[in-house]
Amino acid sequence: TSVRTVNIFIFAVAAVVNVTVKAVITARRIKNSSQSVKINLKCLKSRCKLMKKAISLILSAAFLCSVFAACSDKSANGNTDDTSSQSNIELKITVDAHYASLDESSIKAYEKLCNAVLNYESEVKYNVSLSDDVNRLFYTSFPQYVLVDGIDFLDDNSGVKITYANDKETQESKLKEFNTDVSKIMNKCGYGKVSKDEYLLNVYSYIARNFTVDNSVTTVFDTVLQGKGMSSTLSGLFEYLLLQNDIKASHLINVDTTSIAKMISLADFKGQKYFFDVTSELEDNSGKALKYFAMDTKRAQTGSGFMFTDNSSPDEIDDDTYSKLSTSSSYKIENSKVTVDIKGADDFEFDLD
Repeated sequence: TSVRTVNIFIFAVAAVVNVTVKAVITARRIKNSSQSVKINLKCLKSRCKLMKKAISLILSAAFLCSVFAACSDKSANGNTDDTSSQSNIELKITVDAHYASLDESSIKAYEKLCNAVLNYESEVKYNVSLSDDVNRLFYTSFPQYVLVDGIDFLDDNSGVKITYANDKETQESKLKEFNTDVSKIMNKCGYGKVSKDEYLLNVYSYIARNFTVDNSVTTVFDTVLQGKGMSSTLSGLFEYLLLQNDIKASHLINVDTTSIAKMISLADFKGQKYFFDVTSELEDNSGKALKYFAMDTKRAQTGSGFMFTDNSSPDEIDDDTYSKLSTSSSYKIENSKVTVDIKGADDFEFDLD
C-alpha cells in the first residue's frame, strides 16, 4: 500500500521564526520536487517521529464566563477581577479552519488519536493510509501533542501505538494544569456571556496584556503554563481560544521585509475574515491599542506575503473597515461598543454584535 509523501515543509517553516526568505523559497522547491514520491507504510513509521520534532511550535488553548472591557487581568479600565475564572471547562478537540475541509474520515481518525492521548492509551486503531492528514492535524491543532514521545504503526498496520513523555500520573497533572489555565482565560474573556466578536477582542487583548515574548518557549502548551512564548505559540494560543468558541481561525506565516518569518492569525470577525497579529500588539504597546487588529491584506502584509502551514496562500482581503486602527493609541469598551483613540484624528467607534 502506498500513500502521499508528508509535506515536511509545513512543519519546518512553522517551527522556525527567524527564517530567511531564501530558506522559505528553498523549502518550497524541496516540497515541489518531492511531491510525486510515494513511500510504503514502513517508511511512514520513521516519518511520524520526524513530524513530531519538526512541528515543535504550532498551535493551541481554551473556555467560559465574565464580561469585562477587554478581558484582561489589567482591563481596559485598569480593573482586576478573578471571580469569573473558577469554573473549569471541558476543552474541545479543535481543527484549524484551513483544514476543516479535509475528508471526514481523516478528521475522525485525528479525533480518535487525540482522545487516546488524553486518556493515556497505548494504541488506537484507524486507517493508517490517512496518516498524512492525521499527523498534520495532530501537530498543528492539538497543543497536547507535546505529551507524546512517539507514534509508530502497529505491526499489522491496523493503527498506531503511542509512547508518552511522562508517566500517567504526571501527564494527568499537566493536563489538569493546562485545562485550568485555559479555562481561566476563557472565563475572563466572557465565554458564553458575550458575543463571539466581543470574545475575540477580549482574547486578543488578554494575550497582548498578560503574556510576554520569549523565544525559548516553543509550544502552545508551555505558553499557557508559563505565560510567555514566541510569535508562533502566542498566535497559536489566540487561534486555539477562538476555535474553542467555534470562531474560525487559522495559522499563517508572514514573511516581512527583513526576511523574518512571523506567525499571525486569520480569523472571522463581524462576518468577515481579517488578519490579527497579537505578538506585534504585545511588543508594540502591551495591548493598550489595536494597531494590528482586524487587518486587511495591505495593512497586514510586511513583505513577500502570507502562507498557510501547508504552503498555500490565503485569498486577498480588501475590506479596510478597520484601517484607522493602525494609528490607535488606546481604546475602551462600554456596553459592547468600542471607542478607539486615534492619533491626530477623531475617535473611531464600532459595535461588537
